[in-house]
Amino acid sequence: MIKLYKLTLSEIFTCKLDSEAYGLLNQYPNMVKWWIEQAKESPVSFSGFRNQFYSAWKNAWSNYNSQHVQTSSLAAYNMLKLSKGQPIEELKYSFAVISPRIVKIEEEKLVFPTKQSKKAHIQLLPKSPTQKTLLEQAQNQYWQIGQIFLTPNWCTIPLTRYLDLTKEKEDALIQQLRK
Repeated sequence: MIKLYKLTLSEIFTCKLDSEAYGLLNQYPNMVKWWIEQAKESPVSFSGFRNQFYSAWKNAWSNYNSQHVQTSSLAAYNMLKLSKGQPIEELKYSFAVISPRIVKIEEEKLVFPTKQSKKAHIQLLPKSPTQKTLLEQAQNQYWQIGQIFLTPNWCTIPLTRYLDLTKEKEDALIQQLRK
């Protein structure tokens, strides 16, 4: 019987954003704030919270990709749960959470839809040979990309792979990272 182990690496990359990415970063905190304002009390379940206001969000942010509904509502839900009924202060920082369902890596760039017929292209700036190798491997789908946290200057990219550790030494791509 083969037992697979889940390996997740998270890397912080310095990045340069295009105008579409900046546009999303400017709106995303407003999206999260919108969700928070809709909640009259701390939500019981995430799906109930999201579903209750989904249509209204789609009307308020009609041009945006529907995955931003999911991530902005999840960010708001977590903030509400962590606040335990206390008021949430103004969101002061530009950030966005990008769903793994819509993002891909192409030539050291994160590419994902923001609005209808619009895509963000974020240039990643690897700081080491390991980061460069991870980007190449992710582009070739050796790693599954997780939920990305994006700011104006950097992003965190979680990468996941399932491994049979009895054959790890034969895995040439893992060996590249160990160099």
